Amino acid sequence: MEKAIIVYGSNTGNTETLAGALAEELQSRFEVNVQNVADITPDDIMAYDLILLGSSTWDDGELQEDFQDFYEEMDRLDLSGKKVAVFGPGDSSWEDYCRAVDLLEEKSRELKADIIAPGFKWDGDIDEEAIAEIKKWASKLH
Repeated sequence: MEKAIIVYGSNTGNTETLAGALAEELQSRFEVNVQNVADITPDDIMAYDLILLGSSTWDDGELQEDFQDFYEEMDRLDLSGKKVAVFGPGDSSWEDYCRAVDLLEEKSRELKADIIAPGFKWDGDIDEEAIAEIKKWASKLH
């Protein structure tokens, strides 16, 4: 069975909740590991076939604070042959709505990852609808 890792950074719990829903959806097809970005290094993701990165967007379109160092340290990776998808909650009343998703996708592309799905962006509260939608998104990840 292929291995998937879900790496998330979460201040309020929204991104963590999305990560949990992703894990539920993927566990029938992948051996899934869910990790808070504060607890791992970029090197740790290299052992996985599918890499899911999740960050909320803060301030002026910045990554969640725990994701900052991880993001910078990703530069030493070669993600050739790795499948990557990115997710994150946001608030569309801000000009930089879900920019963290875009930043992580761009970085992954630079590192030669195969972006296998458009980033999942959720506007507003993480509720039952958000959980259903991210599971639908995850059902297409192979």
